[in-house]
Amino acid sequence: MSTPVTATLLYDLVRCSHRVTMDLFAEASRRDPVNPFVQLLWERGNLYEKSVVAGLKTPFLDLSPFSGAKKEHLTQEAMVRGEPLIYGGRIQAGDLLGDPDLLRREEGGYVPGDIKSGSGEEGDDENSRPKKHYAVQLALYVDILERKGLSSGRRGFIWDVHGQEVVYDLMTPQGVRNNDTLYDVYQEALGEARRIIGRSSKTLPAYGAECKLCHWYSACLGDLATANDLTLIPELGRSKREALMARVSNIRELASIDVLASTSGKKTVFPGIGPETLAKFVERARLLVAPNSKPYLKNPVTLPKSDVEIFFDIEVDPMRDICYLHGFIERHDGDNTSERYVACFADSPTSAAEEAVFAGAW
Repeated sequence: MSTPVTATLLYDLVRCSHRVTMDLFAEASRRDPVNPFVQLLWERGNLYEKSVVAGLKTPFLDLSPFSGAKKEHLTQEAMVRGEPLIYGGRIQAGDLLGDPDLLRREEGGYVPGDIKSGSGEEGDDENSRPKKHYAVQLALYVDILERKGLSSGRRGFIWDVHGQEVVYDLMTPQGVRNNDTLYDVYQEALGEARRIIGRSSKTLPAYGAECKLCHWYSACLGDLATANDLTLIPELGRSKREALMARVSNIRELASIDVLASTSGKKTVFPGIGPETLAKFVERARLLVAPNSKPYLKNPVTLPKSDVEIFFDIEVDPMRDICYLHGFIERHDGDNTSERYVACFADSPTSAAEEAVFAGAW
């Protein structure tokens, strides 16, 4: 039996396609132990989901005690007879397999939903947008429901950490200049997932911000170091590596590039990379290649002097989205012995407590 495409697989693929490859085909002995913070996130997510379900006032059918084919059979029966709300079901069609947290009966069929212990959207309040790694999961469920003739439309919902229901309209264009819908993003991810599973698509590791939390961190970092990979250069990610690799395959080669010879006007021979960006990456490559390289100042720096200095920092609980600490150090006349620490700390993880400590800090 071939490997099915699951919501978890698509979630991981949107963040890092190489993780999918490693999960499917790499030797298990190369895996790192689960990162303690990731374990904490899992536990937090499970606890939050249980608390949300326990607080539901709407009657629902609980299929979470079941597993495998039994769960799938019971879910199918429940949808056929029109259960208003199903928790912990399983749906499958062809090579697609989904375990939506919720299936809600609406006009014409079912709408899938997931319970998340994070925010349902990303970005600030004025520019909030759906998370693609959530969207591809919901789209997978919708695709399965469509194939079974049980879908109410290409939409889903997230019940997030703020207690809000965030609707994901999968058919709305992502922006004025981007006509692709979230369902288009899903279709692209689904195609890539199938190619990886069938080994017709080869992925490469790339160093990024989330790598340290991944159980393939040590394995991938070793492979990147051996390859002298371009993504080991700060701020040079997958897309820029792709633009460079037609002419440059590693850090040492990039360090030898003649920036002026590679530049014509405001463009370089590398699509999407301007002269200033190219010069920055070449200089960083040279620093990585040169033995005993050290930081240096690009321009003279004159730090201002003041009789009184304030050093300020905050601490945030990312799982509760609460800023719980505002900390200040006050120093006089540059004398470290004069330092005084003042902290404003929230005693409870609530919006009211957060507001109070901000007011106190201010």
